[in-house]
Amino acid sequence: MKKYFSNIKNEIIGRLFFHLIYIVAIAGLPYVIKIMLDSDYANGVTDVVGLIVLFVALIFIAMLAQYLSQRISWKLDTKFFLLLRKDLFSSIIKKSPKDFKSKEIGDYSSMLDNDIAACGEYINYIMLIVESIFGIITYAVYLFLLDYRIAILMYVCTGLMIFLPRVTGKKLSTKKQSLLNITGNYITKVIDLLKGYPLVNNKTSEAIANRHESSLDKMETARYDYGKFKTFVNVFNGSVMYLINISTFIIIAILLYRREISVGIATATFAYIGDFSYPLRTIIDSISDLKSVKGVKNKVVDEIAKTDVSEHVYDDFSHNIRLNDVSFKYDTFELNNFSYQFEKGKKYVIIGDSGTGKSTILNLLTGFIEADAGSIELDHKKLTRDMSNNLIFYLTQDSHIFMEDFWENITIYDSFKKHEEFLELIPEDRRDAIMGARDCSKLSGGEKQLVNIVRAISSGSSILALDEPFSALDYRTELAVCKKLLALKDKTIILITHNQQEEYLNMFDEKIVTGKI
Repeated sequence: MKKYFSNIKNEIIGRLFFHLIYIVAIAGLPYVIKIMLDSDYANGVTDVVGLIVLFVALIFIAMLAQYLSQRISWKLDTKFFLLLRKDLFSSIIKKSPKDFKSKEIGDYSSMLDNDIAACGEYINYIMLIVESIFGIITYAVYLFLLDYRIAILMYVCTGLMIFLPRVTGKKLSTKKQSLLNITGNYITKVIDLLKGYPLVNNKTSEAIANRHESSLDKMETARYDYGKFKTFVNVFNGSVMYLINISTFIIIAILLYRREISVGIATATFAYIGDFSYPLRTIIDSISDLKSVKGVKNKVVDEIAKTDVSEHVYDDFSHNIRLNDVSFKYDTFELNNFSYQFEKGKKYVIIGDSGTGKSTILNLLTGFIEADAGSIELDHKKLTRDMSNNLIFYLTQDSHIFMEDFWENITIYDSFKKHEEFLELIPEDRRDAIMGARDCSKLSGGEKQLVNIVRAISSGSSILALDEPFSALDYRTELAVCKKLLALKDKTIILITHNQQEEYLNMFDEKIVTGKI
């Protein structure tokens, strides 16, 4: 977190500075009251006017300082959330496929929302503790000005109470983390159920709603469990605050009886008890709350720290990619000792029955899955995820289309250059409609596939790994688009299809039939 504290240090200093001014001004009010009660008004009305002006001035200064402190606090939060969310999102999308799949999309969504919010709470609790320490120090000065005996008694009680959060902090942290984890599971379940909207009908709607309710009940039960314990912590910490009230009341009563303090000192002291209790209670609660979110903060920081981006960029290769006796097993599916060599610039088509390993070959080449045995080499070097990630553009029949216009999708937010000549891959009768779409995610299945094909070529990748990229197109359109695609001399293309028309398959240099290799 040092990096983020460094980036917001100006806002931290500004907030603390104006809060200090606020607390000094507001803490001065009871002392002015003490002066008013104990004054002999030797200068007559001049003393009255002076006290009024001083009282009003302190209130005005306090209001202005409070406004500036809170305004800077909003800027601090905005800057902190911007930096942390940016880094966390960047670390998520730069994960290896294996690491990325270790969590559900809903888990990542929850991290970017709930966990980041908890990190914001972590910063805020630290700030509240520091601000409250300023308050206690300020009140200490005023209290010692009133009577050192009262001040010493109050601070002895304070010292004892600071240790309270140690009693409940760890358990509160555990319950907070549990709530966040269950909330992430709920978000994942909601996303899953909503994606199943096409399956909703009179027979299934109640069962789907019940499944949602079951997940919702778990989350709300966890929330209640956390809230119940947090309430206990608040009451437990707050009950001890009365120790200060009782102790102070006793000593003031004794000192008044012995006529060792004035009414003004007693009145101001009682005012300070209320003011003093607030920062003390804030420190106690904030330390407990800080412990409750510390685990979440560490989780986010660790997630960001795990990002490992290679500085090497592999734009091209010289000869071939070879799979050597590669094996992979998942559930009931097995690919055993598969070997094949893909030569630079050639066009390959892969056909075969479902479940015979067509997509598995592309997933192995692109690094989305790791082989259980064997090796994959690029120009006689071990093919790493960094190599495949830059060299190969992987396209499936349902590759994601962003909720953006045509060119934002084609260039992936200007990651790739615009190539007007690639628009010829889109049939002329569909071109205007597709290019004019403001939200390409609303296009038809076939139109989305045409967008994806243009995107794949625009990427500049040397190898295009295409998994049934034309499944939603009619045969005539598929044939026309595929001819234009295969005419690209500088591209190595590996395409999976269920189309077994001889005219179609003969356009490729080599045909691979899975299940018969």
